[in-house]
Amino acid sequence: MRGSGRGANPESRPSLLNLHQLDPRAEALAIELLHRATRHLGFEMTVVDVLRTPAEQARNIKNGVSWTSNSLHLPQPCCGKSHAIDLAPGHLMKLKNWAPWHPDWTKLGELGESLGFRWGGRWKKKRDCPHFEWHVPKESTA
Repeated sequence: MRGSGRGANPESRPSLLNLHQLDPRAEALAIELLHRATRHLGFEMTVVDVLRTPAEQARNIKNGVSWTSNSLHLPQPCCGKSHAIDLAPGHLMKLKNWAPWHPDWTKLGELGESLGFRWGGRWKKKRDCPHFEWHVPKESTA
């Protein structure tokens, strides 16, 4: 994680301070994803975005960095929190356009998928490698 050494406790890292903006079930998965990306893949991770206001979402659409007014980054009706997180390995953030075809994105995406996230790097029209979203399981009413 950004600003800390490998193997440090993920809950104490500065980049995790805004993870409370996620639905608690998604937050636990995001912490695990960040922990595994750091420990198992050796990536220094940065949390880029979690919860957005409708105004922030509208600005992102206008700027071409988001494509829907129904983003899971917006407060969700079930909990008032985000069901999406954008995160990135620091070494890829230093490359032009964050190197969307770099194989490390696939490693990170597959790791997120193994935990239950849907990964934006699989999208056909507009690939969004930093984007991970969590969907409420169908059997859940929350």
